[in-house]
Amino acid sequence: MRRSVRRILRDVRERRNLDAYVIAVVAIVFAVLTLVGEAVAEQYRWAAILAGMGVLLHRITVPDRSRLPLGDRADFESHPLRDRLQDAREVWLFAPSGINLLSEANCEIIRRTVLSRPDGVFRVVLLDPEEPHAVDLATRQLDAGLEFPLQNLPASIATALDRLAAMTDWHVAGRVEYATFSYNPGFSLLAVNPAGGNGAVIVELHGVGNRATDNRMHLELTRRAHGYWYHYWIEQFERIWDSSRVLSRQHGE
Repeated sequence: MRRSVRRILRDVRERRNLDAYVIAVVAIVFAVLTLVGEAVAEQYRWAAILAGMGVLLHRITVPDRSRLPLGDRADFESHPLRDRLQDAREVWLFAPSGINLLSEANCEIIRRTVLSRPDGVFRVVLLDPEEPHAVDLATRQLDAGLEFPLQNLPASIATALDRLAAMTDWHVAGRVEYATFSYNPGFSLLAVNPAGGNGAVIVELHGVGNRATDNRMHLELTRRAHGYWYHYWIEQFERIWDSSRVLSRQHGE
């Protein structure tokens, strides 16, 4: 019951399913009034019934947006990073190395979008290179688990950290924050505008064997369409950040 109440309150705050809740409240009120007498005229009772039926029929014809959109990295890349960050004020990244997103081209996109704004924040967490056992296990999973590997995890982490350090020296309006985490939980995560109404989060599940990195399964969730699971993954990042070793907090100019 508590979980249902929290879900309803969250829906109301985010203005989701309001039509169904309004009709449900009206129907409950009319039902109670009907039990205590003829306090509600018959035409109003029929109006409530027909309205409820109309909402149900409408929802049958609406595509199920709650289904988790699945794909691989190619599906993610079909929506270019430049377009995703066009109006972004905050971007979070968690990945063992983050080397694919932190390419030179993508760093330039981040500079021109998120970091060009006074309230822009780019927050990154990578696997901690000072945890050799964790790095070794992640290397066995992510590199040795590929049929056609192209990267070396320890070297990729070092390169990504060098790029983040360079980004903190940029003269930009926004700020860069980065940290390292002590182990690989088996997923990577990219969140765009995590606190905004248009927030989106992309989760990549690593698995234990893939032909190449592009074959890993991706989930793309939005605040509006996947409220519960969206908040779940946002909280995952927040837990990781709170448990990480913060290396740099760049203050925007």
